[in-house]
Amino acid sequence: MKPIKTWIVLADAQTIRIAANEGPGKGIYGVPNDGLAAPAVTELSDAPGVMNAPVGPNRGGINEPDLKAQAAAAFAERIVTHLDHALQSGQFQRLVLCAAPAMLGILRQRLTGPLKHALRADIAKDLTHLPLNDLPAHLSDVMVV
Repeated sequence: MKPIKTWIVLADAQTIRIAANEGPGKGIYGVPNDGLAAPAVTELSDAPGVMNAPVGPNRGGINEPDLKAQAAAAFAERIVTHLDHALQSGQFQRLVLCAAPAMLGILRQRLTGPLKHALRADIAKDLTHLPLNDLPAHLSDVMVV
């Protein structure tokens, strides 16, 4: 009988790591992510600027696009596309998402039907910098490693 492989995706707005588990007692190991990288954000602004109105005493805000959010959304789309292809090609059967809360929300919105079906748990924590040896302690509530 072929083991059921679970992919554990650790993500934030700029980083992704993928780990795998093939059942209880098998441990966790890293999976190559095929060069999956976040798009570069060339301009960063935390708040829109303010300028003087051309006529009158009023000052108005400038509606600038939220480039950080756009980059995070584009990265989430790349992640979901990668996961969808991997699921379709049989590289894993179950999915656990561990992501920073904002990124997890973006990923949830973009999950395809098959990925939603494969999703076993999601954890709203940024675990991207955690060594794989320490990961089982954070997953104990959702899976047996």
